[in-house]
Amino acid sequence: MQGEFKQCPNGHYYQGDHCPYCKSSNQSGNATSLKTEVFVGGGSGDTSAPTQVDGGGYTGGTKTTIGEGGTTTTTTGTGAPSKPTGNPNRTVFGDDEPTDPSAPQDPNKKSPRFGRKLVGWLVTYSQDELGVDYKLYEGRNIIGRDIDCSITINDGRVSGKHAVLLFRANKYSITDSQSSHGTFVNGEDIELDPRYLQDGDEIRVGSTILKFRSSL
Repeated sequence: MQGEFKQCPNGHYYQGDHCPYCKSSNQSGNATSLKTEVFVGGGSGDTSAPTQVDGGGYTGGTKTTIGEGGTTTTTTGTGAPSKPTGNPNRTVFGDDEPTDPSAPQDPNKKSPRFGRKLVGWLVTYSQDELGVDYKLYEGRNIIGRDIDCSITINDGRVSGKHAVLLFRANKYSITDSQSSHGTFVNGEDIELDPRYLQDGDEIRVGSTILKFRSSL
């Protein structure tokens, strides 16, 4: 009969010899169609919240495959591991703290010292009556007003790169870097000649007086 409806194994009603909805030449239910995969859940054992998919993977939960034949298959798995954050190759030294690269950066925060040994301090009461101390490390310690100096001093009479305090071969020395107002050790202008330091020496740069203390 021309108007008679038939039902295919996938539940579609149709007229004719073949089900037009299954797009297949047989009625076995093996329909050829595109599949859509939906991933739901926040991880292994958690199917309650959607998970953001990064790079085409999923982080677990429930996986549902839907075909045009009308069938739905649901499976559960742990999926691929989530994408790690941060730099796994960064090494943290001493009290250096890992930072979030997306967070605002403090221009006064110094870069990590990469294992340089602590060898002394400079202490001043010129900037704050309660005292301010600066750590000295082996090698070069640049003193100046620029924020990229090892020791940044907010003093209008201090040059951008004012002086260099060097620790090498278990000796401390300080050299003026052609500053506008000079560098003084125990009241004496050292001009451009290096001056070896002893524990307790007084250093003056600009209007700031610094007491040198050795850790040796």
